[in-house]
Amino acid sequence: MNVIELRGIGKTFTDRDEPTVALQDINLTIQTGEFVAIIGPSGSGKSTLMNILGLLDVPSEGDFLLDGDAVTNFSDRQLSKLRREKIGFVFQSFNLLPRLSVVQNVELPLVYAGMRGRDRRERALELLKLVGLEERAGYKPNQISGGQTQRVAIARALANEPSLILADEPTGNLDTKSSTAIIDELRRLNRVTHATIIIVTHNPEIAEQTDRVITVRDGRIGSDSATHHHAPKPAAKRPVTRRVTVNGVKSRKAG
Repeated sequence: MNVIELRGIGKTFTDRDEPTVALQDINLTIQTGEFVAIIGPSGSGKSTLMNILGLLDVPSEGDFLLDGDAVTNFSDRQLSKLRREKIGFVFQSFNLLPRLSVVQNVELPLVYAGMRGRDRRERALELLKLVGLEERAGYKPNQISGGQTQRVAIARALANEPSLILADEPTGNLDTKSSTAIIDELRRLNRVTHATIIIVTHNPEIAEQTDRVITVRDGRIGSDSATHHHAPKPAAKRPVTRRVTVNGVKSRKAG
């Protein structure tokens, strides 16, 4: 099933001195459970595309289907409800609240969802365990490393069990080692939770670690291709057999 389907999407900004075309004729489908990167230079339109996918902005033309539902003409209230229920966001700047503990930051989406205190604390601790940070639950964001902070942000994005996770430059503020660890973590969570994960990045090395790379150029999709991570698994080899003799009777035995 397609979690995202874009048909002829365009976006023109008219609140400027001259109209600016940011996106034009975007046709794209992303299936449930895919691990995808959207890449492009500054000004290519990738951030505008990200905002539309995250229901933070609306297209000027075309149709957007999310989980099979046409959302192009939804009201602000309807879009807000969908964001809360179906989409998790991971930001470059982490966006954790410094006065709250790690576990309290993960709980925030559950507070807005109206979950009871005991239940949301249990859920938040489960998520911290999922990203390997249960022992840091009581720490403040300034007491953990940048890589750990981003993992907390990922746990928070998973809080409401979204079908879609959008990660905007999730490794932009991290060193190479931490960046690799975060992408590995996203890949693992993609396999464990089966959520569709879309990373927006300007870094080709990060994009190549996903299963599919969509390149945006001048407001259009320039290319869309699978990476080596998406290569089919080799067929299982047939077992080698050898003849053995048991009690004078020859038979075949795998070896």
